[in-house]
Amino acid sequence: MSDQVEPADAARALSEIGRRREQVIRRKVFPGWFWWAQAVLTVALTAAIESQRGVLIGIGITLFAAGSLVINVPVSRAARAAPPHRSLASQPGSARKTLLGLATFMVVLLGVALATGLSLGAAGVPYPGTIAAAVASVVFAVGGPMGVRAEQAMLVRRAGSQG
Repeated sequence: MSDQVEPADAARALSEIGRRREQVIRRKVFPGWFWWAQAVLTVALTAAIESQRGVLIGIGITLFAAGSLVINVPVSRAARAAPPHRSLASQPGSARKTLLGLATFMVVLLGVALATGLSLGAAGVPYPGTIAAAVASVVFAVGGPMGVRAEQAMLVRRAGSQG
């Protein structure tokens, strides 16, 4: 009896490991509806605040907080279910690229919201904050999944190079 592994068996095993690694990396932590639900909550909160009515502001804050908790439950569960191995994120430049991408996305969202809100406010358009929140929320709901896919692609490439 030999303890040697046949090259074909080793190749199949490594291929399966690579396939499962990619499956973990590409798992859906953020369901498609998450981005739009968060966008709706943000617009609703902004509208409540911009109404300048104490009761509406209270209701808006309460709905935003409760809604955020509810929509984040499946995201938290999915993130804990099978986190990628730390070595994927610990390679040189990986965390920096991720943080830079996230910071850039946040700056774009803030820039869109501020430019829209200030422009509409200067033009005398009613509820400029709510409209600006709606515009920035659409950018968030469209750009968020794109950013997640880019991060996943980077991790898959990195995992393949380890491999």
